[in-house]
Amino acid sequence: MFCRKCGNQIADNALFCNKCGEEIDRGEDFEIPEMSLADSIIFVDNLKSRYTEVEKMQKTIIDNESRLIRPLELNYRSYSFFRFFWKYLLFAFISFYLLLIIAALAAGNDTAFNIFLAIAFIAPVALLITGGVLSAKRREEENEAIFMGNERAKDSRQRLEKETAELKNTLAIKKRELYKAASVLPEDFRKSTSMSQIKRLLESGKASSIKEAILILRK
Repeated sequence: MFCRKCGNQIADNALFCNKCGEEIDRGEDFEIPEMSLADSIIFVDNLKSRYTEVEKMQKTIIDNESRLIRPLELNYRSYSFFRFFWKYLLFAFISFYLLLIIAALAAGNDTAFNIFLAIAFIAPVALLITGGVLSAKRREEENEAIFMGNERAKDSRQRLEKETAELKNTLAIKKRELYKAASVLPEDFRKSTSMSQIKRLLESGKASSIKEAILILRK
């Protein structure tokens, strides 16, 4: 609620404004300035749009705050070098013994035996060197992706906090302005659904003024 006199925000159960001391009127009497039917419809439609905007902002703030309550989920996993290197180590081991077997089978031919024996030692070493380089690169890429993911999560949380704070400030201003604009209406009708109901009564001809529409809705 806001004070009708100074616009200061006050508690819903307050009897007086804590800023200017104005008594909070909670009675059923209300006075709406006289205006034509067309102007009444425009006035109500304008309030409806503004209340809808305020209600959407309130919902967005509630949704944002529910998201901010949840703990920030960060990935603290870090990949080791061996996670990617073990496959190359296994292939090097298998190729070494496989080439030794082939060399043994070619023992009757000295040239073939020497070639396969040399390959049996050279190939695994080359495989291990290549695997080491590729594994180190893959580990760096994966760990960098985890780090960047964590940074994006932190940035997203900060943007959400900033957005929520800005929305709250904007909402306070709009509610204060809206309270002043709708201060002629009873408090229980200061919402978008009530404005829609009043507008329908005015447009259908069932009510000739805003006050009459409110009285019809209260029956």
